[in-house]
Amino acid sequence: MKRRPSDTSGAPPVLPAAPLAADSAASAGRQPSPGRGRPRSQETRPAVLAAATALLEEGGLPLVTIEAVSARSGVGKPTIYRYWPNRLAVAIDAFAARMADQVPPADLGDARSDLTEQVRRVAAFYASDAGTILAQLLGATAADPAAARQLRDRFLAGRWAETKVMWQRAVARGQARADIPPEVAIDVLFSPIVYRLLVGHAPIDPPSAAMIADAALGGLLVASPSVDGTS
Repeated sequence: MKRRPSDTSGAPPVLPAAPLAADSAASAGRQPSPGRGRPRSQETRPAVLAAATALLEEGGLPLVTIEAVSARSGVGKPTIYRYWPNRLAVAIDAFAARMADQVPPADLGDARSDLTEQVRRVAAFYASDAGTILAQLLGATAADPAAARQLRDRFLAGRWAETKVMWQRAVARGQARADIPPEVAIDVLFSPIVYRLLVGHAPIDPPSAAMIADAALGGLLVASPSVDGTS
């Protein structure tokens, strides 16, 4: 075939642009898995969440930008946006993962012990720097319905699900009132902690948490019969 004049210019061929280093398995000396064109989420997600968690602990929500998370994690911004719509979603997921790790659901053998311990654990978590971060997240979602939905879906839903299991277990044991929906029980137990955190009118230290749990459980649990068989 007769070549066009431009083919004889001697210019080097134009090569396609290399992929982003953080998003390429080859950049780490690995071959990508056959048939998979995107980074493995089991590698990307922990790296991003660890970076966001570190930033939250260092300076709270203002430090968690996509640029900062990308720089800290080594994951490219396009990949981060593939899994999270914005920086707030990254921060919420990181905060949720931290709380799930530090506040596991209690299972001590009976409803009063379980729920009292869970209130104590939540109070201790929010008494740390995590309380400041939660306040920042709530502030960021206060006037933004879409952001508020992210907070409910990405953070609160998981916490509610765990505590709902605890409540249903208590009902199954016959120790909690079956006529009270889990959502009501959860609100009664944990809302005072968040209220004290945001208003600051009273502490959320261990003795206060125990008093809150005791007061709430007085109306949530089934009354134990006394020694003479009366309630």
